[in-house]
Formats: sequence, structure tokens, C-alpha cells
Amino acid sequence: MMKEIKYIVVAILVIVLLSGVASAIKPLEEKRPPEVPADAEVQIGEEIEEAEEIVTKETHMTIERIHDDEAKIGEEIEIKLKITNLDNEEIKIFVSETHRPGIEYIDPIEIKYLQYQALKIPYYSWDITLPAKGSKEIVYHIKSQNLGMITFSPAVINDEYGNVFESNPTNIKITCNPNGKCDHGENYIFCPEDCITGIADGICDGVKDGRIDPDCAEGVDPDYAAAPVSTPTPKPTPSFLPIALAVVVILAVIIVFALLFMRRKKED
Repeated sequence: MMKEIKYIVVAILVIVLLSGVASAIKPLEEKRPPEVPADAEVQIGEEIEEAEEIVTKETHMTIERIHDDEAKIGEEIEIKLKITNLDNEEIKIFVSETHRPGIEYIDPIEIKYLQYQALKIPYYSWDITLPAKGSKEIVYHIKSQNLGMITFSPAVINDEYGNVFESNPTNIKITCNPNGKCDHGENYIFCPEDCITGIADGICDGVKDGRIDPDCAEGVDPDYAAAPVSTPTPKPTPSFLPIALAVVVILAVIIVFALLFMRRKKED
């Protein structure tokens, strides 16, 4: 019994000592840093929230640009982007298509710009929700007022999970409206109805037609090999023989006349 009382007394003493030590420690106080002026207004900073974690997931879809391979200058051309979701759930996507300079866009589409260093890249974009195992189409129309080739860079899909998909690049050949004459800016490649091969139209057509194309570098046109090689006629070497003979004859006549004159003088 005495032993138990002893342990209880010891425990009470320990508790008293600990409570005294705790009361001797001053609580931490929020003090103004010495470098901050006394009249400065102090604001409590906002708590930083943790960034929401982006959910990543593999998705499967395709994008295809559909249009005619050839069109006349000034003709309206339909461009179609067909997007297909191959997965079994709905998905949100962002589709972007680069704006092509020198082309008239008929539909009212807002042009946006991507700033890359000193470059501003124009583009179009569409926000779309694709149904599961479904497809959607984006359609717009253009016109070209210049002959040549329109080259489209790939259309791009960015989905809500960070996946990126691209279409193949495509081309449209813009040809002329024939009027029976090869006008300025037309050529055999993009206006064969008006411009024949082998003429000065700004393009080396490289067609073997019996005419050497003046737009080709020397030896490039296949008609160079077929063209007859003109050998320059050598100039005749000047001959001094007739002149020498004439001089000899004249001298002989003079000598004969001199001899006759001297003979007659002696006779007299």
C-alpha cells in the first residue's frame, strides 16, 4: 500500500513540474518584421489551392479533309472536315485549321491568331462534342483568284484528354477558264486549253514537241537533243595571189614600154 502511494505522489509531482514549465514558455506572437514600416497596411495572403489534376486517357479518332482535286479559277470550292470518334463514349474536342493567304473564304468564319515569337499565325477553330462511335462534319467554302496549287497543311484535333490527331495534307489544282488565248499569268501547266507547249509562258514544260521552250535552261528541254546542230561556215582565207599577178603584169607592161621607148630613142 505504501509503495502504491509513493508512485501516486511521484506522478503528481511530475504533472506539477510539467505544468510549470508549460506556463513559463511564452506563446508565439505574430510580430511585424522590423523592415516593414509601422504605418504599412498588412494584408493576409490568399491560400494557394492545389492545381486540379488533369485526367489523361487514350482516345481513338480520325480526321479527314475532303474536296475536289481540281477547280476553275474563281469557282466556289467546298471543303469538308470529317471527324469520327472510334470510342464507346462521348468526347469533347477542339478542331483547328490554318488560314490560307490569297484565298477568299466565303463563309463567315472568325479568324484567330496564334502568336509564335514574332509571328502571328491565322487559323480557324471549332469546339465540338463527338458522340460515342459517331461522326461530325465541318463544312466551309473558298474561292481562288489565282492559278496554281493550293496546299493545305494538316487539320488538327486536340481532345479533352490531351491527345492530338492530324489529317493528311491535301492539294487543289486551280486551272483557268479557257478563252482561246494564252493570257498573262496563264501557262501550259494550269491552262493547257489556252497555252500550248514550248512557248514563253513562264514555265519550262519539258514536253518533246519539236520546239525548244524559251523558259527552260540550256539543255533542259528534250528538244535540245533533237534540234540540228548548226555548224558555222568557216570564213574564206583571204588570197593575195591575184594581187601579186596583177602587180607582175603591170610591171611587165611598164618594162616593155620602157624598152621600146629606149630603143626608139637610140634609132633617132
